Amino acid sequence: MSKKQKQHQSIIPGHGMGVSVINHDLGYALKTWKRKIKNAKLSEQLIENKEFIKPSVTNRAKLIKAKFMQMVRTNRDKI
Repeated sequence: MSKKQKQHQSIIPGHGMGVSVINHDLGYALKTWKRKIKNAKLSEQLIENKEFIKPSVTNRAKLIKAKFMQMVRTNRDKI
């Protein structure tokens, strides 16, 4: 069975994240499922949602980063 046939058969209609096991090949199903999770960026969202961060804290962090980048740019232009 070619890789394209295997990939086509592993898709479960109606389930975006679902993967079926073909010919007792659990490794292929896990690899496909992990790839789908990574492409959907679900793991990043889970890590991000573990702890609530106040909007003022994120805005302050953005401001600090912007000031730092501005300083780096001005120092680079002086050289």
